[in-house]
Amino acid sequence: MDHIARPLNALRGAVIALALLAAGGQAMAARAPAVEAVRLALQQPGAEAAVALADRVVVARPQDADAWYYAGQAYGRMAIQASMLRKPGWASKTRDAFQKAVSLDPDHLDARQGLVQFYTMAPAVMGGGKDKAAAEITAYAARNAAGGHYLRAASLDGPAAEREWRAAVRLSPDDSRFRRGLVAYLDRGKRAPEALAEIDAGLARNPRDARLLYMLGRHAALHDERRDAGLAALDALLARPAALPDDVSQAGAHWRRGQLREQRGLTTEALADYRRAVALQPTFPDARKDLDRLARTTK
Repeated sequence: MDHIARPLNALRGAVIALALLAAGGQAMAARAPAVEAVRLALQQPGAEAAVALADRVVVARPQDADAWYYAGQAYGRMAIQASMLRKPGWASKTRDAFQKAVSLDPDHLDARQGLVQFYTMAPAVMGGGKDKAAAEITAYAARNAAGGHYLRAASLDGPAAEREWRAAVRLSPDDSRFRRGLVAYLDRGKRAPEALAEIDAGLARNPRDARLLYMLGRHAALHDERRDAGLAALDALLARPAALPDDVSQAGAHWRRGQLREQRGLTTEALADYRRAVALQPTFPDARKDLDRLARTTK
């Protein structure tokens, strides 16, 4: 039985990698309606609807890198949900879709990141390999030095990761994906003042940047400081939800604003935000927990 158990254990570990593939950061752009439909389907529970749309869009738009990128996300979601026997097939489709996106648009950072995550964490039986991840990073770094640092940082830990994050921000200070990565790293290290300083530095360059506005609201909710600025930031985000990039969740913004409103004693407004967060994303346990708790205490 060992010859069966080893591949199955490897497949189980690969699920972690595939979960990361659904966390793309593609900025809001002019997409074909059919591609946008896949993106929106990925925000809903389950994978079947997104996969069905993705299958159609890559046939209709075979030269569209975004179509293949979102198809890769949909296939990765399906790989998570599929039975053990079907996981390898969906994993291959995930990898192939990201590779196709990169072949069509070599500067598609999110597709590159999807490939790096896949190669780093998927077992060899599913086409993974850290040597493949390193080659992918090297290939992209030759085109975009800051992006190369970003991809390396995402695969590292500790001071080595911090050096890569800071190098990416230094080379491309206006790309908020890089600064957001550094902020998240600093937050994980309980270095909140440094994280806030990075948020402020980014917003000084672009006061309307959605990622950094969200990070400011999140910081205010978590650390109980700069509440007014945090609320204003989330208000600005939620005033233009259609302009949010994929990696800024409208449901998350409502949840964080609900927390800040609750901290200020605005119970009715907080409940409204929590309800909206759950309505937008029914599988949002943190928002559901806060909604149920506050609803109980206000009866």
